[in-house]
Amino acid sequence: MDNACGRRASRLVGWVACIALLGFSAPGTRAQGTSAGDPALKETLQPAIAKLLPPSATASKTLTVAVALGSPPDDFRNEKGEVAGWEIDILRATTQVLGIELDIRPTTFDSLIPGLQAKRFDAATGQMGVTEVREKVVDMLGTLTSNELFAALAESTLSVKTLDDICGVTVATTRGSREAEFARLHQPNCEKLGKKPIDLLVFNDGTSAADAMISRRAEAFWVGSTAVSYFVAQSHGKTKVVGSYTDRSYIGIAMPKGSDMAPALQAAVQHLMDDGTYTKIVKKWGLEDGAVTKAPLNPTGILR
Repeated sequence: MDNACGRRASRLVGWVACIALLGFSAPGTRAQGTSAGDPALKETLQPAIAKLLPPSATASKTLTVAVALGSPPDDFRNEKGEVAGWEIDILRATTQVLGIELDIRPTTFDSLIPGLQAKRFDAATGQMGVTEVREKVVDMLGTLTSNELFAALAESTLSVKTLDDICGVTVATTRGSREAEFARLHQPNCEKLGKKPIDLLVFNDGTSAADAMISRRAEAFWVGSTAVSYFVAQSHGKTKVVGSYTDRSYIGIAMPKGSDMAPALQAAVQHLMDDGTYTKIVKKWGLEDGAVTKAPLNPTGILR
């Protein structure tokens, strides 16, 4: 990060602008500046778990993961330009347990599942909610629970108790997200109530969606609770949470449907939960409220 960007990062608009500058790479390219990781989270090889790796991973000694950057604290570039976030910490520790390298491939959120279906990646993350629809086309490993939050500027009078409250409201979210689908499905309800439709603005990443709200192009910013809570905390009183939507559900790591990597990844993540590293990670990022004790595969309808 250059010095000017670093100075601007002390202000909310600077935080958004600098993260946007650092947090996105061209789709399908290898991440540059990936840090070596937090020494406090370093894991050791677990031979019994590594034996679960499929022959292809044993030969390549690499886990290739598509990551949708631009959503702190999930997946983003930090002030040093390094790929960071709680999901990155989970992935790095997981590959250490398995004795393989982590190859991060930044892309856009709406490219994650198509990339997995085309088998360009072994796995994908990006604050991806686990849903029945997604589980029909990819396998998903639950790593945390969250819901969805709305944020607005501190002076806003907006209050979101149901999606009816955003009929006629300009809302920013991410392309290919559950939020975008929920808004689309709710449009007939707005019409029945005699209200204007939800004016949804979709962006490639959470940072751009947040910037739309900060710059007053949108009245609200709507994504997962991990990103919204972090964003509001970083704004130091300039923004606030104005509502929530959905019950808590899993978010996690996606893999191609029927992936032979699933048993090894599930066992490795469960090892992190059992040995305390997972707890260190969620505490580091302030996500204790969403912590889980098991890493279920395709956990729709199952919590904790």
